[in-house]
Amino acid sequence: MKRTPIVLAATAAGLATVLGFHTQQMSGSILSGLGKAGTGTTPTGSPSGTSGANTTTTAGSSSTGSSTSSSTPSTTTTTAASGTRTALGADVQYRYGELELQVTVTAGRITNVQPAIDTAFDPRSSQVNSYAEPLLQSQTLQAQSANINGVSGATFTSQAYVQSLQAALDKLGIK
Repeated sequence: MKRTPIVLAATAAGLATVLGFHTQQMSGSILSGLGKAGTGTTPTGSPSGTSGANTTTTAGSSSTGSSTSSSTPSTTTTTAASGTRTALGADVQYRYGELELQVTVTAGRITNVQPAIDTAFDPRSSQVNSYAEPLLQSQTLQAQSANINGVSGATFTSQAYVQSLQAALDKLGIK
């Protein structure tokens, strides 16, 4: 009986905290992208309608889902006289954004990896990506494959990076 007022007060305080919690409303373009991710398909272009590389959207909030899905992207492979070939990897939707890589191979060696689509759903995710992607690129160039360690603190970005990288390497016939 002595604990009843304490339990009731704690319950009321917890309920007030939960009811007082405010979330950020997600923008329409992010919600439409999340709806597509749930059905197993992803947009094939840049979600903001731009065609430039390294596009980052910072509106809205992070997604709460943890599934990763990708679609079969169109292949962009070119061959130059020097034996340089490029390919786009899978357009991967992950928990905090969307990532698609462009991989360049010269004479059978990976010479460059750049994001063709790099969209983060919130500013924190954008900050994590800007830190992690150069490290992931360095690991890729050193390993010459998708068998890389990833970056601690950027697990979802690392997994999406490896998935898109492996898809591009498969298109180029690199193991």
